[in-house]
Amino acid sequence: MAHSCNLTLTVLFGILLGSFVSCSAPQVRPSTDPAIAAAVDGVNADSVRTYIDELVSFHTRHTLSAQSDPEHGLGAAMEYLATRCRKWARKAASVRNEPLVDIVRYTVGGNGGRYDRIVSVPELMVTLPGTKADREILLVAHVDTRVNDIMDSTSFAPGANDDGSGVACLLEVVRILSGIPLEQTVKCLFVSGEEQALDGSSYFAARAREERWPVQAVLSNDMIGNTVASGTGLKEDHKVRVFSESPEGEDSDSRQLARYIKEMAGLYVPDQEVVLNYRRDRYRRGGDQLSFLREGFTAIRMCEYCESYDRTHQYVRTEDGIAYGDLPSGIDFAYLVRNIRINVAVVMNLAQAPSVPENVRLANANELDNNTILSWSPVLAGDGKPDRTVSYQVLCRETDQSMWMPTLPLGIDGKVAGEPDSSGKMAFRCPLSKDNYYFAVRAVSAGGHPSLPALAR
Repeated sequence: MAHSCNLTLTVLFGILLGSFVSCSAPQVRPSTDPAIAAAVDGVNADSVRTYIDELVSFHTRHTLSAQSDPEHGLGAAMEYLATRCRKWARKAASVRNEPLVDIVRYTVGGNGGRYDRIVSVPELMVTLPGTKADREILLVAHVDTRVNDIMDSTSFAPGANDDGSGVACLLEVVRILSGIPLEQTVKCLFVSGEEQALDGSSYFAARAREERWPVQAVLSNDMIGNTVASGTGLKEDHKVRVFSESPEGEDSDSRQLARYIKEMAGLYVPDQEVVLNYRRDRYRRGGDQLSFLREGFTAIRMCEYCESYDRTHQYVRTEDGIAYGDLPSGIDFAYLVRNIRINVAVVMNLAQAPSVPENVRLANANELDNNTILSWSPVLAGDGKPDRTVSYQVLCRETDQSMWMPTLPLGIDGKVAGEPDSSGKMAFRCPLSKDNYYFAVRAVSAGGHPSLPALAR
Protein backbone atom coordinates (compact mmCIF):
# COMPACT_ATOMS: atom_id res chain seq x y z
CA MET A 1 0.00 0.00 0.00
CA ALA A 2 2.78 2.44 0.96
CA HIS A 3 4.65 1.61 -2.27
CA SER A 4 1.53 2.32 -4.33
CA CYS A 5 1.00 5.62 -2.53
CA ASN A 6 4.60 6.71 -3.11
CA LEU A 7 4.36 5.78 -6.79
CA THR A 8 1.22 7.89 -7.17
CA LEU A 9 2.86 10.82 -5.42
CA THR A 10 5.94 10.50 -7.62
CA VAL A 11 3.76 10.87 -10.72
CA LEU A 12 2.02 13.84 -9.14
CA PHE A 13 5.37 15.43 -8.28
CA GLY A 14 6.33 15.21 -11.93
CA ILE A 15 3.09 16.90 -12.96
CA LEU A 16 3.53 19.60 -10.35
CA LEU A 17 7.08 20.38 -11.41
CA GLY A 18 5.79 21.45 -14.80
CA SER A 19 8.46 23.15 -16.85
CA PHE A 20 11.12 23.05 -14.15
CA VAL A 21 12.11 19.39 -14.53
CA SER A 22 10.85 16.34 -16.34
CA CYS A 23 8.32 13.92 -14.84
CA SER A 24 11.07 11.36 -14.34
CA ALA A 25 13.12 13.68 -12.12
CA PRO A 26 13.85 12.44 -8.60
CA GLN A 27 11.93 13.85 -5.69
CA VAL A 28 13.61 16.88 -4.19
CA ARG A 29 15.27 16.37 -0.82
CA PRO A 30 17.74 18.57 1.04
CA SER A 31 21.32 17.78 0.10
CA THR A 32 24.27 17.70 2.46
CA ASP A 33 26.43 20.81 2.76
CA PRO A 34 30.15 19.89 2.69
CA ALA A 35 30.95 22.56 5.32
CA ILE A 36 28.34 21.15 7.68
CA ALA A 37 29.47 17.59 7.01
CA ALA A 38 33.05 18.59 7.87
CA ALA A 39 31.93 20.27 11.10
CA VAL A 40 29.88 17.20 12.03
CA ASP A 41 32.90 14.97 11.46
CA GLY A 42 34.96 17.35 13.60
CA VAL A 43 33.24 16.30 16.83
CA ASN A 44 36.10 14.76 18.77
CA ALA A 45 35.60 11.84 21.16
CA ASP A 46 38.80 12.57 23.09
CA SER A 47 37.72 16.16 23.68
CA VAL A 48 34.30 15.01 24.87
CA ARG A 49 35.86 12.51 27.28
CA THR A 50 38.16 15.22 28.65
CA TYR A 51 35.25 17.60 29.29
CA ILE A 52 33.34 15.00 31.27
CA ASP A 53 36.36 13.89 33.30
CA GLU A 54 37.09 17.50 34.19
CA LEU A 55 33.47 18.19 35.15
CA VAL A 56 33.46 15.14 37.43
CA SER A 57 36.64 16.39 39.11
CA PHE A 58 34.69 19.21 40.79
CA HIS A 59 33.24 16.56 43.17
CA THR A 60 29.76 18.06 43.11
CA ARG A 61 28.09 20.77 41.06
CA HIS A 62 25.01 20.97 43.26
CA THR A 63 23.23 24.32 43.01
CA LEU A 64 23.91 24.99 46.71
CA SER A 65 27.52 23.79 46.59
CA ALA A 66 30.59 26.00 47.07
CA GLN A 67 31.03 29.00 44.83
CA SER A 68 34.35 30.35 46.12
CA ASP A 69 36.37 27.11 46.24
CA PRO A 70 38.68 27.12 43.18
CA GLU A 71 38.63 23.34 42.80
CA HIS A 72 35.24 22.09 44.00
CA GLY A 73 31.60 23.00 43.57
CA LEU A 74 29.37 24.87 41.16
CA GLY A 75 31.40 28.09 41.17
CA ALA A 76 34.59 26.35 40.11
CA ALA A 77 32.72 24.37 37.42
CA MET A 78 31.18 27.51 35.92
CA GLU A 79 34.53 29.28 35.88
CA TYR A 80 36.09 26.26 34.17
CA LEU A 81 33.42 26.35 31.46
CA ALA A 82 33.83 30.10 30.99
CA THR A 83 37.62 29.80 30.73
CA ARG A 84 37.38 27.13 28.04
CA CYS A 85 34.83 29.11 26.04
CA ARG A 86 36.80 32.38 26.32
CA LYS A 87 39.86 30.61 24.91
CA TRP A 88 37.91 29.43 21.87
CA ALA A 89 36.31 32.87 21.52
CA ARG A 90 39.68 34.60 21.28
CA LYS A 91 40.80 32.19 18.57
CA ALA A 92 37.56 32.76 16.66
CA ALA A 93 37.78 36.56 16.56
CA SER A 94 39.58 36.52 13.19
CA VAL A 95 36.84 34.57 11.36
CA ARG A 96 33.63 35.89 12.91
CA ASN A 97 32.28 38.47 15.32
CA GLU A 98 33.92 37.52 18.60
CA PRO A 99 31.74 35.24 20.73
CA LEU A 100 30.55 36.67 24.02
CA VAL A 101 31.12 34.67 27.20
CA ASP A 102 29.15 35.88 30.20
CA ILE A 103 28.62 34.45 33.68
CA VAL A 104 25.26 35.75 34.88
CA ARG A 105 23.61 35.35 38.28
CA TYR A 106 20.07 34.97 39.54
CA THR A 107 18.63 34.67 43.04
CA VAL A 108 16.79 31.61 44.37
CA GLY A 109 15.44 30.42 47.71
CA GLY A 110 13.37 32.04 50.38
CA ASN A 111 10.18 30.19 49.50
CA GLY A 112 10.95 26.82 51.01
CA GLY A 113 11.05 23.91 48.62
CA ARG A 114 14.49 22.66 47.59
CA TYR A 115 16.50 25.53 49.11
CA ASP A 116 17.46 26.09 52.72
CA ARG A 117 18.64 29.66 52.17
CA ILE A 118 18.55 32.53 49.71
CA VAL A 119 21.49 32.35 47.35
CA SER A 120 22.80 34.03 44.20
CA VAL A 121 23.51 31.31 41.65
CA PRO A 122 25.80 31.47 38.57
CA GLU A 123 25.19 30.23 35.05
CA LEU A 124 26.93 30.77 31.75
CA MET A 125 25.73 32.22 28.45
CA VAL A 126 27.95 31.93 25.37
CA THR A 127 26.76 33.93 22.36
CA LEU A 128 28.05 33.14 18.87
CA PRO A 129 26.88 36.21 16.89
CA GLY A 130 25.44 35.70 13.43
CA THR A 131 26.27 37.84 10.42
CA LYS A 132 22.58 38.66 9.97
CA ALA A 133 21.44 37.92 13.52
CA ASP A 134 17.72 38.42 13.05
CA ARG A 135 17.04 35.03 14.66
CA GLU A 136 18.57 32.94 17.45
CA ILE A 137 19.00 29.23 18.10
CA LEU A 138 19.43 28.27 21.75
CA LEU A 139 21.13 25.15 23.10
CA VAL A 140 20.63 24.32 26.77
CA ALA A 141 22.27 21.90 29.21
CA HIS A 142 22.37 21.94 33.00
CA VAL A 143 25.64 22.01 34.93
CA ASP A 144 24.25 21.19 38.39
CA THR A 145 24.22 17.68 39.85
CA ARG A 146 22.63 15.87 42.79
CA VAL A 147 22.44 12.61 44.74
CA ASN A 148 19.40 10.93 46.27
CA ASP A 149 18.98 13.61 48.91
CA ILE A 150 18.23 16.77 46.96
CA MET A 151 19.45 18.94 49.87
CA ASP A 152 22.85 17.19 50.06
CA SER A 153 25.21 19.73 48.51
CA THR A 154 28.54 18.22 49.67
CA SER A 155 28.55 14.49 48.81
CA PHE A 156 30.24 13.24 45.64
CA ALA A 157 27.76 13.89 42.82
CA PRO A 158 29.77 13.33 39.62
CA GLY A 159 26.95 13.92 37.13
CA ALA A 160 28.89 12.45 34.22
CA ASN A 161 25.74 11.75 32.23
CA ASP A 162 23.20 13.92 34.07
CA ASP A 163 24.05 16.31 32.68
CA GLY A 164 27.75 16.20 31.96
CA SER A 165 26.85 14.65 28.60
CA GLY A 166 24.72 17.64 27.66
CA VAL A 167 27.33 20.11 28.90
CA ALA A 168 29.99 18.31 26.83
CA CYS A 169 27.70 18.64 23.82
CA LEU A 170 27.45 22.41 24.27
CA LEU A 171 31.21 22.71 24.76
CA GLU A 172 31.86 20.91 21.47
CA VAL A 173 29.32 23.13 19.73
CA VAL A 174 31.11 26.22 21.05
CA ARG A 175 34.53 24.84 20.12
CA ILE A 176 33.51 23.96 16.57
CA LEU A 177 31.14 26.80 15.71
CA SER A 178 33.32 29.53 17.21
CA GLY A 179 35.49 29.25 14.12
CA ILE A 180 32.66 29.10 11.55
CA PRO A 181 30.75 32.23 10.53
CA LEU A 182 26.99 31.59 10.44
CA GLU A 183 24.16 33.88 9.45
CA GLN A 184 22.10 33.44 12.60
CA THR A 185 23.11 33.77 16.23
CA VAL A 186 23.66 30.66 18.32
CA LYS A 187 23.47 30.88 22.13
CA CYS A 188 24.67 28.10 24.41
CA LEU A 189 23.13 28.30 27.89
CA PHE A 190 24.90 26.36 30.66
CA VAL A 191 22.27 26.55 33.37
CA SER A 192 22.12 25.73 37.07
CA GLY A 193 19.18 24.97 39.34
CA GLU A 194 17.70 22.32 37.05
CA GLU A 195 17.57 19.69 39.76
CA GLN A 196 15.84 22.09 42.15
CA ALA A 197 12.98 23.25 39.96
CA LEU A 198 14.31 24.15 36.48
CA ASP A 199 15.27 27.48 38.02
CA GLY A 200 18.19 28.39 35.76
CA SER A 201 16.32 27.75 32.53
CA SER A 202 13.26 29.52 33.96
CA TYR A 203 15.45 32.59 34.50
CA PHE A 204 16.74 32.53 30.92
CA ALA A 205 13.33 31.77 29.39
CA ALA A 206 11.71 34.68 31.25
CA ARG A 207 14.58 36.94 30.27
CA ALA A 208 14.30 35.88 26.64
CA ARG A 209 10.59 36.70 26.66
CA GLU A 210 11.03 40.03 28.47
CA GLU A 211 13.93 41.14 26.26
CA ARG A 212 12.23 39.81 23.12
CA TRP A 213 15.02 37.52 22.02
CA PRO A 214 14.20 36.40 18.45
CA VAL A 215 14.33 32.73 19.40
CA GLN A 216 13.58 30.34 16.55
CA ALA A 217 14.33 27.06 18.32
CA VAL A 218 15.51 25.70 21.67
CA LEU A 219 17.34 22.36 21.90
CA SER A 220 17.76 21.02 25.43
CA ASN A 221 20.30 18.21 25.74
CA ASP A 222 19.86 16.33 28.99
CA MET A 223 21.30 12.82 29.50
CA ILE A 224 22.47 11.84 26.03
CA GLY A 225 25.29 9.41 26.86
CA ASN A 226 23.88 6.22 28.43
CA THR A 227 22.91 3.16 26.38
CA VAL A 228 21.95 0.43 28.88
CA ALA A 229 18.64 0.42 30.77
CA SER A 230 18.71 -0.51 34.43
CA GLY A 231 16.43 -3.34 35.50
CA THR A 232 15.95 -4.74 31.99
CA GLY A 233 19.49 -4.70 30.62
CA LEU A 234 18.18 -3.44 27.26
CA LYS A 235 20.97 -1.82 25.26
CA GLU A 236 20.16 0.68 22.52
CA ASP A 237 23.20 2.55 21.25
CA HIS A 238 21.87 3.79 17.92
CA LYS A 239 18.66 5.54 18.99
CA VAL A 240 18.09 8.89 20.66
CA ARG A 241 14.74 10.31 21.74
CA VAL A 242 13.45 13.76 20.89
CA PHE A 243 10.58 14.80 23.16
CA SER A 244 8.19 17.39 21.74
CA GLU A 245 5.04 18.73 23.30
CA SER A 246 2.03 19.87 21.32
CA PRO A 247 -0.59 21.59 23.47
CA GLU A 248 -2.16 23.04 20.32
CA GLY A 249 -2.66 19.67 18.67
CA GLU A 250 -0.50 17.34 16.64
CA ASP A 251 1.37 19.97 14.67
CA SER A 252 2.92 22.43 17.10
CA ASP A 253 6.07 24.29 16.15
CA SER A 254 7.96 22.07 18.58
CA ARG A 255 6.81 19.01 16.64
CA GLN A 256 8.08 20.63 13.43
CA LEU A 257 11.44 21.14 15.12
CA ALA A 258 11.51 17.49 16.22
CA ARG A 259 10.82 16.30 12.67
CA TYR A 260 13.50 18.65 11.37
CA ILE A 261 16.03 17.11 13.77
CA LYS A 262 15.13 13.63 12.55
CA GLU A 263 15.51 14.72 8.93
CA MET A 264 18.90 16.39 9.47
CA ALA A 265 20.15 13.40 11.45
CA GLY A 266 19.21 11.17 8.52
CA LEU A 267 21.35 13.31 6.23
CA TYR A 268 24.41 13.92 8.38
CA VAL A 269 24.42 11.18 11.06
CA PRO A 270 22.63 8.28 9.34
CA ASP A 271 23.88 5.69 11.83
CA GLN A 272 21.94 7.34 14.68
CA GLU A 273 18.15 7.03 14.60
CA VAL A 274 16.11 9.89 16.02
CA VAL A 275 12.99 8.50 17.69
CA LEU A 276 10.17 11.04 17.88
CA ASN A 277 8.49 10.88 21.27
CA TYR A 278 5.27 12.88 21.26
CA ARG A 279 5.36 13.67 24.97
CA ARG A 280 6.60 16.69 26.86
CA ASP A 281 9.06 14.47 28.79
CA ARG A 282 9.31 11.15 30.65
CA TYR A 283 6.89 10.12 33.41
CA ARG A 284 7.46 12.08 36.65
CA ARG A 285 10.45 13.83 35.06
CA GLY A 286 11.04 17.12 33.34
CA GLY A 287 13.85 19.08 31.74
CA ASP A 288 14.81 22.62 30.85
CA GLN A 289 12.81 22.64 27.62
CA LEU A 290 9.68 22.97 29.76
CA SER A 291 10.77 26.41 30.96
CA PHE A 292 10.92 27.67 27.38
CA LEU A 293 7.68 25.97 26.40
CA ARG A 294 5.94 27.78 29.25
CA GLU A 295 7.14 31.09 27.83
CA GLY A 296 5.79 30.21 24.37
CA PHE A 297 9.04 29.25 22.64
CA THR A 298 9.61 26.34 20.27
CA ALA A 299 11.56 23.79 22.33
CA ILE A 300 12.43 20.09 22.45
CA ARG A 301 14.48 17.73 24.62
CA MET A 302 17.07 15.29 23.31
CA CYS A 303 17.52 12.33 25.63
CA GLU A 304 19.06 8.88 25.49
CA TYR A 305 16.76 5.99 24.56
CA CYS A 306 17.66 3.86 27.60
CA GLU A 307 18.02 5.27 31.12
CA SER A 308 19.88 3.80 34.07
CA TYR A 309 18.21 4.55 37.38
CA ASP A 310 21.17 2.82 39.04
CA ARG A 311 23.28 5.79 38.03
CA THR A 312 21.04 8.86 37.91
CA HIS A 313 20.90 10.75 41.24
CA GLN A 314 22.54 7.87 43.09
CA TYR A 315 25.24 7.98 45.77
CA VAL A 316 28.40 6.42 44.35
CA ARG A 317 28.72 2.91 45.78
CA THR A 318 28.59 -0.80 44.95
CA GLU A 319 25.84 -2.99 46.38
CA ASP A 320 25.16 -6.65 45.54
CA GLY A 321 27.54 -6.38 42.62
CA ILE A 322 25.73 -3.39 41.12
CA ALA A 323 27.68 -0.16 40.54
CA TYR A 324 25.66 2.89 41.51
CA GLY A 325 26.43 6.50 40.74
CA ASP A 326 26.74 8.74 37.69
CA LEU A 327 30.39 8.08 36.80
CA PRO A 328 32.13 8.39 33.40
CA SER A 329 32.21 4.58 33.21
CA GLY A 330 28.49 4.73 32.44
CA ILE A 331 29.01 6.83 29.31
CA ASP A 332 29.04 5.25 25.84
CA PHE A 333 31.28 7.83 24.19
CA ALA A 334 30.70 6.69 20.60
CA TYR A 335 26.97 7.08 21.20
CA LEU A 336 27.41 10.48 22.82
CA VAL A 337 29.54 11.69 19.90
CA ARG A 338 26.80 10.78 17.44
CA ASN A 339 24.26 12.74 19.45
CA ILE A 340 26.55 15.78 19.53
CA ARG A 341 26.97 15.50 15.77
CA ILE A 342 23.21 15.68 15.35
CA ASN A 343 23.19 18.93 17.31
CA VAL A 344 25.93 20.40 15.12
CA ALA A 345 24.08 19.43 11.93
CA VAL A 346 20.75 20.86 13.10
CA VAL A 347 22.17 24.11 14.44
CA MET A 348 24.28 24.82 11.37
CA ASN A 349 21.40 24.16 9.00
CA LEU A 350 19.01 26.36 10.96
CA ALA A 351 21.62 29.09 11.25
CA GLN A 352 22.02 29.21 7.44
CA ALA A 353 18.35 28.76 6.55
CA PRO A 354 15.88 31.50 5.58
CA SER A 355 13.10 32.65 7.86
CA VAL A 356 10.07 30.41 8.23
CA PRO A 357 7.37 31.42 5.70
CA GLU A 358 4.51 33.34 7.30
CA ASN A 359 0.76 33.34 6.77
CA VAL A 360 0.71 29.83 5.28
CA ARG A 361 -2.93 29.12 4.53
CA LEU A 362 -5.23 26.59 2.92
CA ALA A 363 -6.58 29.15 0.51
CA ASN A 364 -9.56 26.99 -0.50
CA ALA A 365 -10.34 25.61 2.96
CA ASN A 366 -13.98 26.68 2.66
CA GLU A 367 -14.49 25.21 -0.80
CA LEU A 368 -15.59 21.73 -1.83
CA ASP A 369 -12.56 21.03 -3.98
CA ASN A 370 -10.35 17.95 -4.29
CA ASN A 371 -7.40 20.17 -5.14
CA THR A 372 -5.53 21.95 -2.38
CA ILE A 373 -4.51 25.56 -2.88
CA LEU A 374 -1.84 26.98 -0.59
CA SER A 375 -0.81 30.58 -0.15
CA TRP A 376 1.88 32.27 1.93
CA SER A 377 3.82 35.48 2.29
CA PRO A 378 7.23 35.37 0.59
CA VAL A 379 10.37 35.60 2.71
CA LEU A 380 11.70 39.14 2.49
CA ALA A 381 15.22 40.35 1.85
CA GLY A 382 16.87 43.21 3.72
CA ASP A 383 15.28 45.77 1.41
CA GLY A 384 11.79 44.59 2.32
CA LYS A 385 11.21 42.97 -1.07
CA PRO A 386 10.78 39.22 -1.72
CA ASP A 387 14.11 37.44 -1.43
CA ARG A 388 14.77 36.01 -4.88
CA THR A 389 17.56 33.76 -3.58
CA VAL A 390 14.99 31.76 -1.62
CA SER A 391 13.09 28.80 -3.03
CA TYR A 392 10.17 27.00 -1.41
CA GLN A 393 9.08 23.46 -0.79
CA VAL A 394 5.60 22.20 -0.04
CA LEU A 395 5.49 19.25 2.36
CA CYS A 396 2.62 16.84 2.84
CA ARG A 397 1.81 13.79 4.90
CA GLU A 398 -1.20 11.62 5.52
CA THR A 399 -2.96 12.47 8.76
CA ASP A 400 -1.90 9.34 10.64
CA GLN A 401 1.77 9.64 9.67
CA SER A 402 4.54 11.21 11.72
CA MET A 403 7.01 12.39 9.10
CA TRP A 404 6.55 14.61 6.08
CA MET A 405 6.75 12.78 2.76
CA PRO A 406 9.16 13.83 -0.01
CA THR A 407 8.66 17.45 -0.96
CA LEU A 408 6.51 18.90 -3.70
CA PRO A 409 9.13 21.19 -5.26
CA LEU A 410 8.32 24.72 -6.40
CA GLY A 411 11.75 25.63 -7.64
CA ILE A 412 15.25 24.27 -8.17
CA ASP A 413 18.78 25.63 -8.14
CA GLY A 414 17.85 28.35 -5.68
CA LYS A 415 15.31 29.99 -8.00
CA VAL A 416 11.91 31.12 -6.86
CA ALA A 417 9.13 29.37 -8.74
CA GLY A 418 6.94 32.22 -9.86
CA GLU A 419 6.33 35.66 -8.40
CA PRO A 420 3.92 36.85 -5.72
CA ASP A 421 0.44 37.55 -7.03
CA SER A 422 -1.31 40.93 -6.92
CA SER A 423 -1.98 40.49 -3.22
CA GLY A 424 1.71 39.91 -2.54
CA LYS A 425 1.24 36.21 -1.76
CA MET A 426 2.80 33.08 -3.18
CA ALA A 427 0.30 30.44 -4.31
CA PHE A 428 0.45 26.78 -5.22
CA ARG A 429 -2.21 24.33 -6.43
CA CYS A 430 -1.83 20.65 -5.57
CA PRO A 431 -4.05 17.78 -6.83
CA LEU A 432 -4.12 16.15 -3.39
CA SER A 433 -7.15 16.60 -1.16
CA LYS A 434 -6.78 18.72 1.97
CA ASP A 435 -9.12 16.21 3.61
CA ASN A 436 -6.48 13.47 3.32
CA TYR A 437 -3.22 15.28 4.04
CA TYR A 438 -1.54 17.86 6.22
CA PHE A 439 0.43 20.45 4.25
CA ALA A 440 3.29 22.74 5.18
CA VAL A 441 5.64 25.15 3.41
CA ARG A 442 9.28 25.82 4.11
CA ALA A 443 11.84 28.17 2.60
CA VAL A 444 15.20 26.95 1.30
CA SER A 445 18.37 29.01 1.00
CA ALA A 446 20.45 29.15 -2.15
CA GLY A 447 22.86 26.80 -0.38
CA GLY A 448 20.11 24.24 0.19
CA HIS A 449 19.45 24.84 3.89
CA PRO A 450 15.73 24.39 4.68
CA SER A 451 13.85 26.43 7.26
CA LEU A 452 11.49 24.89 9.76
CA PRO A 453 8.15 24.09 8.12
CA ALA A 454 5.09 26.26 8.65
CA LEU A 455 1.86 24.27 8.80
CA ALA A 456 -0.90 25.32 6.41
CA ARG A 457 -4.01 26.14 8.43
